Amino acid sequence: MKPIIGILGNTFMTEPGAFVSAEKEYVNMGYIRGINRNGGIAVLLPTDTLLTDAASAMHIIDGLLIPGGEDVDPDYYGEEPLPKCGEIRPEIDAAWKNAYSYGREHRLPMLGICKGIQFINVMEGGTLYQDLDYMPGAHLKHQQRYSRTYLTHYVEIEKDSRLFQILGRPELRTNTMHHQAVKDPGRGLRIVGRARDGVIEALEDEEGLIEAVQWHPESLFDSNPVMNQLFADLVKRAERKV
Repeated sequence: MKPIIGILGNTFMTEPGAFVSAEKEYVNMGYIRGINRNGGIAVLLPTDTLLTDAASAMHIIDGLLIPGGEDVDPDYYGEEPLPKCGEIRPEIDAAWKNAYSYGREHRLPMLGICKGIQFINVMEGGTLYQDLDYMPGAHLKHQQRYSRTYLTHYVEIEKDSRLFQILGRPELRTNTMHHQAVKDPGRGLRIVGRARDGVIEALEDEEGLIEAVQWHPESLFDSNPVMNQLFADLVKRAERKV
């Protein structure tokens, strides 16, 4: 049996055109390919179902991928929105919170990507910079304006971390598409990667259940093939539950 990896869904409204506008549920194809090419089976976890009955939607899965998306509602970490906070989706956050609670209760291995690292951190009691302009000191450009495959800046990896074991190098170049970032790490989470400007780029827990990165590895299989190992690692960890 191949391990089944649930990917948290998101929604959008199609533009009016040849067909009447309709609400759609989606996940990025890169996530699906990253899981499937490494021996897993990717399934979308619909937000509407997660809101009403997360357990029924998630009892079949062996691992969880928490993807990118809009900003986390700052109310989740005890703050009111500042002027540079972006779009929030309270209904999505509520659905993802249900899924995260189920995942932690059932000790599911997780991989967080972009919003995923921020969401995991907040669920564990951590905080975020609502915009990097609120972070003390100067910082690099973290919202690239070129292809998602482009390698924009370096991330330095702690050599005694699981992430170093997964990627096999102390430094690597990544893409970058975010304006918020982890501020204070949550319970049991360790900082294992930073950009050269100090922005937190990777977290993991002590139990080996959580790996989370700020960049988008699902878009880098060709430009930096080592990123494939993040998905291979998630599938391998999920295999233990099959």
